[in-house]
Amino acid sequence: MKGATVRSRKKIKVKGFAFDAGSGIETVHFSADGGATWRNAELGKDLGRYSFRMWEASFSPPVDDVYSLQVKAVAKSGETQLSDASQNWNPKGYLRNVIETVKVTAVSSI
Repeated sequence: MKGATVRSRKKIKVKGFAFDAGSGIETVHFSADGGATWRNAELGKDLGRYSFRMWEASFSPPVDDVYSLQVKAVAKSGETQLSDASQNWNPKGYLRNVIETVKVTAVSSI
């Protein structure tokens, strides 16, 4: 959840849904450091074209800090989300397809 406070040094489950324009989701990448490094998330069952695909990743914040969590879906067609929203910005927000960032704060005690 955006702006959440979590325990440092504790395994946190992060999950969501990915979708694309119809070729299907090939993989989902997860980053806990603002996109500096990425690793594959675990994918749920592929329910076919145009369906949402569940993904899940674990995250263990090593120290008290603010972490920038990001997820990037890659379609079977090779399409992926852009890192810069200005590359496909439009006034009404149609077809917005960028990597979003959710910041969470890790603390020793809540």
